[in-house]
This record gives sequence, C-alpha cells and structure tokens, in this order.
Amino acid sequence: MSVDTAEFEGKYLTFNLLEEFYGVSVGSILQIIAIPDITKIPQTPAFVKGVINLRGRIIPVVDLRLKFLLEEQVYDDRTSVIIIKMKLDGREIFIGVIVDKVNEVIDINKNEIESSPSFGVDLDTQFILAMAKVKNKVVSLLDIGKILTNKELMQIQDM
Repeated sequence: MSVDTAEFEGKYLTFNLLEEFYGVSVGSILQIIAIPDITKIPQTPAFVKGVINLRGRIIPVVDLRLKFLLEEQVYDDRTSVIIIKMKLDGREIFIGVIVDKVNEVIDINKNEIESSPSFGVDLDTQFILAMAKVKNKVVSLLDIGKILTNKELMQIQDM
C-alpha cells in the first residue's frame, strides 16, 4: 500500500515499548505525567488498568504494552502516562496510555517516511500510519485514534 508521505510530516512525540520506538502526533497530546495512583475497574479488559483523576476529570488508562500483546512489565521511574485527546461521536474524549519511556519530540519529514509494511490478512495494523527512519532508528507512527476500536472506546468511556 502506497501512502502520500507528505500527509504524515510533522512533529511527533516518540516513546518506547520494549526496545521499539513509536511516535504520536503532538497535536493529539494533552500532557505527559508520571504513573499516578490508578483506580482499578472490575470486569474490564486486561489492557485497561483503570481510571485516574486528572484535575477533576476521570480519565481511563490503557497499558499500551498489553494492548499490543507484549509482555507486562513492572512500572518504574521511566514509565509514563501520555494523556491523549481524540474524538468519539463528535465529542472530545481523553485517555491515558502507559508507555515504557517517553523520549523526545522530533520533526519527521516526508523523505524519512515509508508506507507501513503489510503483514498479511490475519494481523491488524491499521493503527500504524507509516514507518519513519530517523537517526538510524525505525519509528512506527501511530494513529492514536485507531489503537482502540470504537467498541473499546465506548466501553472505557462508560466507566
């Protein structure tokens, strides 16, 4: 699948899960915080760690490692929560995503971007916009709005 790489140019916050690098457009980020106390919610998917109270707003928190079916890790002083804003049914919602380590904000140019590879029909990678080659590293550029399905978003918004 070929993409217009210019479409994905811009500033991205980069972070790690395991040793892999990921990027999210800075336009979708509200803030980055250290791991706070998380209130667990019964009968939610394993990747939903619970909710936090951020300045009076209840925000669901998702462990991105678990959502991506990676092994769980004990949180440490580098573990962070990225508070993301997105649209659901025309309204703005916020979710927190837990990542191993936040790195830096980088400018990604169209000549550094390639289409995301096709892995076959059984693997859902629609949340990967493209791949970028930056500073001798490959960064998976994520469409944060597609990491969770609409059904999952509705479930966690009803918490």
